[in-house]
Amino acid sequence: MLNVGYIEVSSGGVTARVYYDTAFTPVGDSQPLIDGPRGFCLDVSNPTGAKARVTVMGLSVTVGTGDPVTSGQAKSRTAAQVAALGYTTRGQITAAMEE
Repeated sequence: MLNVGYIEVSSGGVTARVYYDTAFTPVGDSQPLIDGPRGFCLDVSNPTGAKARVTVMGLSVTVGTGDPVTSGQAKSRTAAQVAALGYTTRGQITAAMEE
């Protein structure tokens, strides 16, 4: 298992990155989510200048523009905001991406 500090997906110029704590042991699903270098745990980027439609976990949403995206449904969020949605560990994010 790679321990690079984030999980990333991208398509069509839109990138979503979720940061987790690489210092936490054991390495794996229990690593807690943390805020990354730009202050977001979920860091969404869409520098294309056009809104994009993405589907995550069966939910289709529009991603606004920005680097980072800071408004709309699919905006960047801090670790506290992500935790309020029920996600606190690396394993929860990985499982959600596989659904």
